[in-house]
Amino acid sequence: MKRIATALALIGALAGLLLLPETQALAAADPHAVKVYVAYADDLHGGSAFTPSPWAGDPGVVFRGSAPPFDAGALRLINPSARALTVDDVSVDIGAVHYDLWGPYPIVVPGKGSLILTQTAEFNFDTSEPGDNQTCVATGDIPVIKVVVGRKHLQTKRFRDVAQVLNTGGVDRSTCTGENEGHAWKRVLPRGR
Repeated sequence: MKRIATALALIGALAGLLLLPETQALAAADPHAVKVYVAYADDLHGGSAFTPSPWAGDPGVVFRGSAPPFDAGALRLINPSARALTVDDVSVDIGAVHYDLWGPYPIVVPGKGSLILTQTAEFNFDTSEPGDNQTCVATGDIPVIKVVVGRKHLQTKRFRDVAQVLNTGGVDRSTCTGENEGHAWKRVLPRGR
C-alpha cells in the first residue's frame, strides 16, 4: 500500500510539472528560445546618422560587423536564457540574394546577452538594395532569416521580416528620395506565425 501511495504521489508531481503553463522561468531555461530583431543602420544618407541601439561596445553585446560608415541591415539575436546560446549559422535571403557573412561558427552568446550581426565590409550587407538592385518600385520580397542554434541538438529556425525593415520596404530609399534608411530594432516572428 505504501508503494502505491508513493507511486501515485510521484505521478501526481510529474503530472503537475507537465501541465504547468509555460512561464518565463521555463522559457528562460531553454537555450533554443532565441528572439530575433531586425534594424537598419545608416550614417551615409540624408538627415542625421542613425544606428540602432544597442550596438557595438554596449554591455552584454557580442558584435560581428565592421566599423562605420554604415549603410547596412542588422540582426539582433537575444538570448533570454540564463544559459549560453550557441549559434551555429545565420543567413538571410531576400528574393534570390543570399547573405551568410558572419562565420566562423559557432558564436557563443552569454546568458541574457545578445548578438548583433551587420556588414562585415562596407556595403556587403546593404540589404536596401539586395544584389545591387537599386529600385524605386517596391519588390514585395519578404526577407527570411535562418538561425541555427544549439550545441548538441541543433535547431533551425526561420523568421520572416514581414515589415520589410531589412530591405527598407523593398525600395532603395536613399537612391529614390535621398532619405536616411535607418530603422530601430523590430522583432520578427518565426515563420508561420
